[in-house]
Amino acid sequence: MMQRFLKLAVPVFLLFIGFSISLHAQTSLGQIAGTVTDTTGAIIPGAEITVANTGTGAIRKTTTDDNGFYIVTNLPIGDYTVAIKKTGYGPAKRTGLSVIADAHLTTNFQLHVGQVTEEVTVTAITGETLNVTSGELAHVIDTKEVEELPLNGRNYTQVLTLIPGAVVTNPDIFAITTGLNSTNQVVNGNRADSANLTVDGAFNQASGSNGSLVNNVSPDFIKEVKIETSNFSAEFGRTSGPAFNIVTKGGTNQWHGGAIEFARNNDLDARPYFSAIKTHLVYNNFGYFVGGPVRKDKLFFFAGQEWKRLRQQQSPSVQTTPSSAQLAGNFAGVAQLNFPGTTTPIPNNNIASMMTTDGKAIANVFTTMNKLGTYTDQTGATNNLTLIPLNP
Repeated sequence: MMQRFLKLAVPVFLLFIGFSISLHAQTSLGQIAGTVTDTTGAIIPGAEITVANTGTGAIRKTTTDDNGFYIVTNLPIGDYTVAIKKTGYGPAKRTGLSVIADAHLTTNFQLHVGQVTEEVTVTAITGETLNVTSGELAHVIDTKEVEELPLNGRNYTQVLTLIPGAVVTNPDIFAITTGLNSTNQVVNGNRADSANLTVDGAFNQASGSNGSLVNNVSPDFIKEVKIETSNFSAEFGRTSGPAFNIVTKGGTNQWHGGAIEFARNNDLDARPYFSAIKTHLVYNNFGYFVGGPVRKDKLFFFAGQEWKRLRQQQSPSVQTTPSSAQLAGNFAGVAQLNFPGTTTPIPNNNIASMMTTDGKAIANVFTTMNKLGTYTDQTGATNNLTLIPLNP
């Protein structure tokens, strides 16, 4: 039975891996393209192009076509080096090219006649990361910004509020964090539920509501955030609002990782000036992450876990409850009570001696509840109990 299971499970597992790789969305990848010419402006076909990822060592190769044009697509985000060789010309290299999510970099080369040992290297060309091939209006927020921005509640959807045209509609960030709500902002006048939130290009919202996140990804797991607000390219769709994609970190040839703990506690807060008490709030956000090589230049991994523990109070609610005198059976000051089935008044409106076991039990429930909040003990008072129960 075990052999039969393995024979079935292994191919399915491999198929799943291949299928998931093939579905790696365009929104999490980029491209580098350009034209190769000589010093006179004449095109150079058949030049060998090598694109290398400096973080993972991954290499992609291609050649220029008859028009001297080359393009390398489906590049994971990261820093790249582009090298070019052609017999009869000196080689050239560009370094410090940063590919962001859905990037369209244009990197042109001009080769000089010479020997293959006379290499020309250019580093960090100004303007090379500008997108001159597609017309979308987009904003990119990199790893450093995501990690260092003070995100209240550490909810990654707050990054969306950094772009022009974004308006926050719900300031209660803990309600958003615990409810995995994704509709606390409006961008450029679109409806709050019209944003398309994705993780590595995969849909990250409950499609039945368009307002709930599937996963509140930790800011420490995010490599880059790409927000496109208009003029989307063909791979974007489904909604009319902004396309909000986050790209998670991946492993490289270097080991990296860490442990996190963020804490908030009302004991460390000052009491609000117009409030008699401090609102109960204890929030712990902790976890870890680690990434590195399984096989150098070939296979990498990144993994992490995060927990959120929130203990706070609900919004205050006001109730009307009996006074302690009434709960003890004394209804003095209230409309005259009569013995059941008669018109004979009960002396002093006191029914203490007539209370049943069940009646006393019900009175004890009210007595217990009155101790849980701010209580005004007065017969005939209304809205005399304010409750702020804990909501862990």
